Amino acid sequence: MSRWVAAGVLIVLAVFGPGYGPAVGAATVNSVGVALPADAAPPSKQVLTLIGREGTYLDWSKTVQKGQWMPGLMSDPLVMQDYNSDIKPLSASRWTVSQDGRTWTFTLRPGLRWSDGVPLTASDFVYTIRRMANPETGFDVAWYFSALKNFKEANEGKAKLEDIGAVAVNATTLQLTTAEPTPYLLMLLSDLYVVPEHVVSKAGDPWSQAPDTAVSSGPFKLASWERDKQLVFVANPQYAGVRKPYLERIVYKIGQDQSFFPAYLANEVDAIPWIYEGPLGPSDLARIQSDPRLKREAHVWPYFQTWWVAFGGGQTAFKDPRVRKAFAMAIDRDAIIKSVLRGMAVPAYGMLPPGFHCAQPARLKDAQPYDPAAAKRLLAEAGFPDGRGFPKYDLDLRAASPTIQAAGEAIQAMLKQNLGVDIGVQNVERKLFMDRLNKYDLPLVLIPWEYDYADASNFMNIYKSGGRHPWSNADYDKAVMQGNSTMGDAQRCAMYRRAEDVLVRDPAAVFLWHPTVTQLWKPWVKGSIDKTNKYGFVSWSRPSKADMPPFIYIGNGKP
Repeated sequence: MSRWVAAGVLIVLAVFGPGYGPAVGAATVNSVGVALPADAAPPSKQVLTLIGREGTYLDWSKTVQKGQWMPGLMSDPLVMQDYNSDIKPLSASRWTVSQDGRTWTFTLRPGLRWSDGVPLTASDFVYTIRRMANPETGFDVAWYFSALKNFKEANEGKAKLEDIGAVAVNATTLQLTTAEPTPYLLMLLSDLYVVPEHVVSKAGDPWSQAPDTAVSSGPFKLASWERDKQLVFVANPQYAGVRKPYLERIVYKIGQDQSFFPAYLANEVDAIPWIYEGPLGPSDLARIQSDPRLKREAHVWPYFQTWWVAFGGGQTAFKDPRVRKAFAMAIDRDAIIKSVLRGMAVPAYGMLPPGFHCAQPARLKDAQPYDPAAAKRLLAEAGFPDGRGFPKYDLDLRAASPTIQAAGEAIQAMLKQNLGVDIGVQNVERKLFMDRLNKYDLPLVLIPWEYDYADASNFMNIYKSGGRHPWSNADYDKAVMQGNSTMGDAQRCAMYRRAEDVLVRDPAAVFLWHPTVTQLWKPWVKGSIDKTNKYGFVSWSRPSKADMPPFIYIGNGKP
């Protein structure tokens, strides 16, 4: 029986009180009616303890960059990605799409409700979409949902929020309209974390920061949030969706990056979730590789993430493509991977990671070769022989881990040695960094992008004109737009590859590496996370979205 079918069956089981633990047949059932696996610890020990950074809001319709781990615990989008990144129904039980590919009609599951007992309706999804588009919200990745009709225009104040292509036909029917046919819309919607209109409209932005107002539509709800210490989530007894959890509680301890590994070694936590920039430093990785026990607990897989150096716009020296090419040819990506990342990455020759939708990285291998002599000539032709007269810029990093700071310093040294250029390296607070990046106010940055969904549009849309970086190219925009709105996959990939060629050869950025993830969890942390998916990843492959905790349980081997 699949986990999905099992969840559906278990929903009809009796609801047990906080004393939980009664048996149904041979199985022990937890407080929300889920039968635990035979090798699971009793319900009283179904507590997963993690450690990570602290954010400000548990509300992705307010902010992603200051978001707290994580939205998938307390909110069920219309659809979700399973461990293979395939789309599965979640709040929506089914959907249809019009013949022109622009209008999508979703039917919500019956009986959905918030943790305070209020019904969850299609109006909550419309409210969430309008909240993200409303410029007064200040949502920091509003461009992400710009496929919806008039979403971008409303965010820019050029259309009314009511004009966005999102309509509640009735309580259980939601209709979304896109500006163009959007074959990847379902993947975008797996990140549409619905918020409760009846609470947010009254409590405002702080609604998600306290248990009294942080009502949940997801498998867990917030029990407490002690700043600088920890958050505690408990299984949501009102949850009526398909992700009823095995776990009774999740304790998320707050720490700095440097404290994560010591806490794991001291058995203070069961796992270290993967975070965007990677929580483990080179010395941590060296210890893991030399310790048989840690090596067994380390789960390693290649990741759909790309790191690059991006340039400022027309007000900087990088407006000259010869300067951009000089920087690209002066940075030795292989040396960074070997010396700083200790081999835990593969070289990036373009935007799309190996194995990702539409990726063909080998064809771009020679587009940005490491060639210091050619780089020096190009910089001289641009008017900066031996770096003389070149402006003093900082290479800005976004709340970077020690490893990424070391990578930034390696780039700094290579540019000095190969071009005679002096740059600084600055580690900037995450929200401040993104605010300045979104204003095109950073001349030189080292930054990653990791996949949200397994479609090339997720990477290629970043560099469209008006996107995250100031670089603009009409040929690139045209190819990406054709890829976005073409329904045939072969034609879509041809368009995205054409766009990627423009991106790399112009160049818009210096593409450096795709990381290999090392994630640690104790042997008693079990569940479908141990499966290897169709990409060769273990199933805890989107830990930043908290998709998987409902499918995790604590085994009976925990001390």
